[in-house]
Amino acid sequence: MSDCLSCLSNNGKKRISPAATIYEGKYWLVEHVNPTGLLGWVVIVLKRHSEKLHELARDEWHELSELNFRLTRALHNFLQSEKEYSCCFAEMEGFRHIHFLVIPKTGKFNKENTGSKVFNYLRVPESEALSKEEIIDFCKLLSKEMNTKWE
Repeated sequence: MSDCLSCLSNNGKKRISPAATIYEGKYWLVEHVNPTGLLGWVVIVLKRHSEKLHELARDEWHELSELNFRLTRALHNFLQSEKEYSCCFAEMEGFRHIHFLVIPKTGKFNKENTGSKVFNYLRVPESEALSKEEIIDFCKLLSKEMNTKWE
């Protein structure tokens, strides 16, 4: 799909993150969103192209569930998040490909950006966006955590 930004990122032609992939499973990839004003905003992206949740296979749902579990725990441990948001809309132009956002609500979180207003962190001016170095450093830590054996 030449106009699918998720597919372009998955195949390396136009990456969504300046960092290496945090985790690669059988069906899903984990990446850090960029640009953003919020450290730890990650996305779980389906490796194959699909735009509908009802098209996901049982095995894809099982892996997704485990990734959500591991990511929310890891984000809480690294960022001391108060809570975490997880959502899937897959409706924006170029991003209809199934992907789930996992967003940590941390001490850096502004009260006016709670709930659906969290997307304000994707609309920050360049001067308020995380640097590529901050994202890369965080992704290295998170990747190490996600790639260790969990009980």
